[in-house]
Amino acid sequence: MANVLSNNGLWQLSWPIGIELLLQFLMGTVDTLMVSRIGDDAVSAVGVSNQVIQTAMTLFTVVNAGAGAIIARMWGAGDWDRARQTAAIAFKINLGLGLAGGLFFAFASGMVMDVMGVPGQVGDYGVTYLSTVGGGIVVVALHLVVNTLIRNIGNTKGPMIITLGMNVVHLCLNYTLIFGIGPFPELGVEGTAISTVVSRSIALALSCWLLWQSFFPRMTKRDWLRTDRRLLRDIFGIGLPVSVTATSWGFSQIVLLSIVSSYGQASLAAYTYVQTIMQFPWMIAAAIGSALGIQVGQGYGAGRLKQVYRAPFRAIVAGTGLVLAASAAIRVGAEPIMHLFTREPQIVAQAIPLLSVGILWQPLRVGAFCLSNALNIVGGARTVAVLSVVGMWLISTGGAYALGSAVGWGLRGVLFAAIADEAVRGAFFARSWLGRRPTGERTSMRS
Repeated sequence: MANVLSNNGLWQLSWPIGIELLLQFLMGTVDTLMVSRIGDDAVSAVGVSNQVIQTAMTLFTVVNAGAGAIIARMWGAGDWDRARQTAAIAFKINLGLGLAGGLFFAFASGMVMDVMGVPGQVGDYGVTYLSTVGGGIVVVALHLVVNTLIRNIGNTKGPMIITLGMNVVHLCLNYTLIFGIGPFPELGVEGTAISTVVSRSIALALSCWLLWQSFFPRMTKRDWLRTDRRLLRDIFGIGLPVSVTATSWGFSQIVLLSIVSSYGQASLAAYTYVQTIMQFPWMIAAAIGSALGIQVGQGYGAGRLKQVYRAPFRAIVAGTGLVLAASAAIRVGAEPIMHLFTREPQIVAQAIPLLSVGILWQPLRVGAFCLSNALNIVGGARTVAVLSVVGMWLISTGGAYALGSAVGWGLRGVLFAAIADEAVRGAFFARSWLGRRPTGERTSMRS
């Protein structure tokens, strides 16, 4: 525990998460690069479909966020019995929700594309991709929750290694199935969808084995059959507000994509490429914020409240500097980076100014993300949910329509609205955290 909460603890936890996120980023980038050889419509379709899948995945955060926080608390407190029960509860609920979600996407992907108003060939490609990857969403959901549990007990290296293997398999299958190598047919967009499901299925099996090995004594049949109501209430007490936030964010992103789609296919492609590229600085913030969550959870469970209170400040300072440097580096190499994806002048011309705006946007996301993670774990999940939902709809989405469409700033207006949202929410989160300063080692941080 002392090591987890030390100054080096953040680094020791975050660098494997960072590499894991980098590998996931590279997998997404490789997908985009390979699919871009089919055409810009195919890239837009995969981008829109993945946004829908990410929106659906937010429904699982009601369990994942709560279970991750609770298992970290139990691990910090040395309560192994309740830690095992937490893992079993999270797995069972995600299995049920994942199977239901898979049936929906297998049969309703066309309806989803129609509701979003995705144009022409983009919609056709989108139905193909969404029905396959969305149909297998149970695999994605279970892999996500198992990795969340493993990381929150303090093992961030294991998921990183498994993700590396998953990416290797995905890359090989992508090349084989998209372009039709050897005896395999040329499947195009469908090929990358099949590759995604197969590679994640293999990774899920390995992650389940690693989770099993993490517990001693091992999980028993009794852990799977019983459900501690108090533990379930604690999980939902954290997870439900986080899920509301995540679900609201997902639907707000769909509305944003609809706004961007109204600007034309070139704007939609530019926005998709920029979102892909800006994942690189964001993954730095996500790695540090996730490591911070582990520190706060285990420290809170152990009663180390003064150290818990100081932890977000170290994380924000480190994350802001790294994200700022990464965003600036991307802008310096903006043109050659964009040419990796497309040579269409109209798309490149719209994307490069957005990467300039990203130098301000991305660092602002660090503070809000780190503080919201910390607040969720120590009892501030409802406050975070209210502020986040108001911000994302009133400032981010509403501002995107006002600045992008009504004022006529287009894609730059969409990003300026996002900047305003991050700044306002970050300020309110900081005020809430500062009000929780403990006066004694065992004084509760709840307000």
